[in-house]
Amino acid sequence: MSRRFHLGDLLSLTTGKLLSSNGYAGIQALVEYVTGQAHLTHQLSRAVEEIRPFLLQQHPWLADANIPRDVGDRFDLLRWFTWAKEEWGEWHQVEPMPFGQYVGRDPIAELQEMNPNAEIIRPDELP
Repeated sequence: MSRRFHLGDLLSLTTGKLLSSNGYAGIQALVEYVTGQAHLTHQLSRAVEEIRPFLLQQHPWLADANIPRDVGDRFDLLRWFTWAKEEWGEWHQVEPMPFGQYVGRDPIAELQEMNPNAEIIRPDELP
């Protein structure tokens, strides 16, 4: 069962530039759909790296969808993005990963790994 996603969401994952019209929410929606799991913001970078090859396998043309080096400001980027929508289409069907292909992580454990000195208050520790 596939779901339709905007080109900006896909390009955000493959180019590393925030092109989603929904900002990080667009990226998060795509990541959560493909993985079948919820993610907190600090988990998105790792998840994107893990699902990028899966997206490129579904849509090999994304590997060639690079932002030109001469794009200097946001107006240049918008012009390029308008061209990209005409070139590749604005909406694309995306399949989720097969069950078990993506292994999620506990968000608190992952945060502690990212910043061992962080003071983390767990919800069950709140008064």
